[in-house]
Amino acid sequence: MHRSSAWVRCFGLAAAFAIAGAGALAEDQLLKSGFVQSGGEQIYYETLGSGDPVVLSHGLGGNHAIWYQQVPVLAERFQVITWDQRGFGRSTDIGKQSGPAAAVEDLKALLDHLKIEKARLVGQSMGGWAVLGFALKYPGRVRSLVLADTIGGIYTPEAATHFDAYIREAATSPPPDKMEFTRHPAIGNQLGIADPAKAFLYRQIASVAPPAPAGMGLKLRQTAYPLDEVRKLNVPVLFVVGEDDPIFPPVVIRSVAAEVKGAQVIQLPGAGHSPYFETPEAWNEAVNGFLSGPTN
Repeated sequence: MHRSSAWVRCFGLAAAFAIAGAGALAEDQLLKSGFVQSGGEQIYYETLGSGDPVVLSHGLGGNHAIWYQQVPVLAERFQVITWDQRGFGRSTDIGKQSGPAAAVEDLKALLDHLKIEKARLVGQSMGGWAVLGFALKYPGRVRSLVLADTIGGIYTPEAATHFDAYIREAATSPPPDKMEFTRHPAIGNQLGIADPAKAFLYRQIASVAPPAPAGMGLKLRQTAYPLDEVRKLNVPVLFVVGEDDPIFPPVVIRSVAAEVKGAQVIQLPGAGHSPYFETPEAWNEAVNGFLSGPTN
């Protein structure tokens, strides 16, 4: 009995320490989530970590969950905020006003809600229109910009010509749900060969929410930011692009980056339109290094 009682006491003490340790979990290790009201819509967000804020804005094929390979890495040094644009993920689009203009104001509402005065902004593809539009309208609230596989509304002749051609081609191509399960326009074919499960996951992440708002590609094409305003940007800017991106290939990205004062361009090998998803280690290294550098 004595030995049995000792085991019980030891086990109880160990359990108590474990519970106490769990209760003492640092605040910045807790994933927090919520909704912010903006323009009559509910905008979903998540935040993890502490330090300078970094906001990740997803593309047309994603939502807040698509950043699962970035959040744990960046949260070691930053407060990382992910969010769903209107009509994506858990955010509503009751008024059917989704698009770059709404995304700019929703991003402002999110930062206001979180009491963030200035942030580092990262935009993937469609998300580039949101973060660049925000930087142009609210320049005092942006520390730096990462434009990932996106022209972000900067239409050089090369960008306009290529995007128009891509839109025409996409109009006659099968939609994602009619493609082989490992294929998607936003990821390179090599991912489906090297890692079919991961390629399938890309599609599954989008499938847990209603379909993306219709006509978004056209809205992106119609949203062109004035080049004279773009040239006045006074924040560090990094363009990241996959070497095999068929939507915004490196030659197009370089033509756009040439319009942005002091912009850097990093081309990632072995990736298509979504290096953050396809080759996350290389993408994280490039972006983390930039985010850790000088800011506005």
